[in-house]
Amino acid sequence: MGRRACLAIGVATVLPVKANETSRFVDLDGAVIAARAIGDWALRSGFGAENVRVVDDKRVGGKDNPVTAARVQQAVDELFPAGGDGVDHLFLAFCGHGLTDANFGSISWLFSDSLRARYRVVADAFNEELLHHNVQRITLISDACREAPKDIDLMRLDPVRGITVDGERVESPKFDRFAACQDGQLGFMVAEQNSASPGKCIFSGVIVDVLWGKEPTAISNDVITTNSFGVCVRNRTTQRAKDYRLKLNPQCQVDPEAVVLYDKNKPPPDNGIELQPWPPAGSASIMGALPPVADAAEAERNLEMVRTDESFRNRVLGPGFGLNKLGFGVSKETLPIPRASEDMLHDLVRLRVAPSEQSRTQETQRAADAIALQLEADAVAAARAKAAGEFRRSVTQIKPSPGPDGSNLIIAGDAKLWARQPPQAGRQTAARMGFRVSTDPAGWPVLVELADGSFVPVVPYDGLYAVVKQSSTGDVMLVYGERDSRDAFRDALEAITDFAAGRIGPDRLAALAARLRLSKHADPALGAICAHLYRAMADFDSIRRMAYLFVANGQAVPFDVALLGAMDVVRGRDGTLTLAIPAVKARNRPDGASELPDFVICSTPEAQASIAGRCPWLASGWDFVTDPRRATAALVEGLAEHAAEIRRSGFTVLPAEAGRQFAQQWGLTPP
Repeated sequence: MGRRACLAIGVATVLPVKANETSRFVDLDGAVIAARAIGDWALRSGFGAENVRVVDDKRVGGKDNPVTAARVQQAVDELFPAGGDGVDHLFLAFCGHGLTDANFGSISWLFSDSLRARYRVVADAFNEELLHHNVQRITLISDACREAPKDIDLMRLDPVRGITVDGERVESPKFDRFAACQDGQLGFMVAEQNSASPGKCIFSGVIVDVLWGKEPTAISNDVITTNSFGVCVRNRTTQRAKDYRLKLNPQCQVDPEAVVLYDKNKPPPDNGIELQPWPPAGSASIMGALPPVADAAEAERNLEMVRTDESFRNRVLGPGFGLNKLGFGVSKETLPIPRASEDMLHDLVRLRVAPSEQSRTQETQRAADAIALQLEADAVAAARAKAAGEFRRSVTQIKPSPGPDGSNLIIAGDAKLWARQPPQAGRQTAARMGFRVSTDPAGWPVLVELADGSFVPVVPYDGLYAVVKQSSTGDVMLVYGERDSRDAFRDALEAITDFAAGRIGPDRLAALAARLRLSKHADPALGAICAHLYRAMADFDSIRRMAYLFVANGQAVPFDVALLGAMDVVRGRDGTLTLAIPAVKARNRPDGASELPDFVICSTPEAQASIAGRCPWLASGWDFVTDPRRATAALVEGLAEHAAEIRRSGFTVLPAEAGRQFAQQWGLTPP
């Protein structure tokens, strides 16, 4: 067995902006315990003390010991000294506060000083940095909860890599991803009521139990491999959460080539190690005492009163519930609570409307705030799913006029078009506007100015038409089609709808890749989505194969594919962008992936390509423009100053001022 290493990070506290303020983030003491238990497992499993580092914020000598980027960088430098050997397998764990985006579940972590220094660590970028230390395989454990005060927009924090590593990135790394991150304290930590014992993180608690061999269902043929580890962790996490009246569905993806994590015949010695017990389900609370389960009639009444009684709603949920999570020009109508969340609403009503004086504690207030945050997340997710369905129904029957002069850009609603060449007006109706827009081999976009003054960048492609529509939640969706392939358009529309509803994750990659190729062209919108999913799995080879697919079809490579594939970009004096696509070796077809087309696994040669667009297509792509590596610095030039303005949901929507600035930079003329 080659060199193994472990880096475990535990963040219990996010410090307030000012030193004399009280933190409004709950103390996740269980995060530190989980990180240390993972570090102890690595030490007892023979990794070697020089190959294990735990960075946490437990007080030392009565003094604060915050987790900062500098401390994490120091730990990484100690694990990977200059001139040292590479690592065959790195076990990377983060336990603490974090957040995800609306569409993919892309993860950002908060260190102790994130608010003070105004940054969040993009997990995918952090992982990529480690690959530059000649790490052949990473097993990522990310147990993060979003428990932020409502007036703190965590997405406004600068997205950064967190660490900086020199050196060449390892080619074709293996990657396992185990992640649980959701809005609200509810998905994260449980504690025993009226006890001074620390809380226990549900997801990382299950992780620790499995690593130490305490879950028999994970053991197969006397060992726990990454494969059996993934199956057990997913099943046991879901069940543990259910035991505490919670919902938690972690993402568990593993590389097909399994490695052993635990051997029953040579278990890690646990003498002196006392694993944290699980609080009894009947007496546990989620950072505070929860009321008893509601009967069906009471839960139904609460749901109706929140919908019809404004005073009651504001008292329970707070004013402006959910609206700051939605986009430009969104209706200010009441955001409904999903029926599936009515029991959670009952819990909140009991805590906020009729608590006894004895129960009015800081603990119950935090519990109420956490439930409200979870309800808001559920309500926003339901609203997005509903809006995605409406989007699909409204554009399913759109069909451009036949012939070479038919519209190749169709916009639902009233809009204006900014372009380098004057567009020709196409078919206009009360519901939509059609344009015939010149395509550009250099990949220059046009800007669609929506009725609310915001702008959407769109790249016209030869042989394709694009449909743009803003949903009722403010997200903008973009779908491409071929004139003579209605089935392909409907397949693409289904995928974009799932993306809009937040139903797409790395587990959907095989199905999406199979839809990427239309009858004669590659679908650029699906290509951008696939690039983000491949990046979440550190699968740079697949991003590069996909880039070559566009070249082979005579198409410019979507900006996000170029951004996320760790490929060199050169910017010409006239602003044209050229992408250098490296050669990629063939790979074996994964088991159970018979639907994967050949272009996903075949070898591809080096190539040069134009880049379609001058900014990320997907809003989540803006997380990668503020702290780029050298290879992509030319690609993202001039974008970082606008990153904080972009709402991270759906396709990119530019605020009015930013849109007009880009129009000038890109040489686009107003209508």
